[in-house]
Amino acid sequence: MEKLEKLLSYVIKQLVDKHEDIRITYDLIDDTVTFKVNVAQGEMGKVIGKNGLTANAIRGVMQAAGVKDRLNVNVEFLD
Repeated sequence: MEKLEKLLSYVIKQLVDKHEDIRITYDLIDDTVTFKVNVAQGEMGKVIGKNGLTANAIRGVMQAAGVKDRLNVNVEFLD
């Protein structure tokens, strides 16, 4: 789980300016992990991207990363 969280943190840090305001929590239920991401006010748009394309790309990367550990990975972006 720690590797997935570090990966998600790394990706988010590349998109936002205020790294110290990134908060990532997760819930693990059976084989599904749901990451919840908070960033500084005004920076969520950078993470979501135009028409949600960046957010969907992040979800795709995280889902692919979870395959090795046989985990279903979801990512929620909280405002």
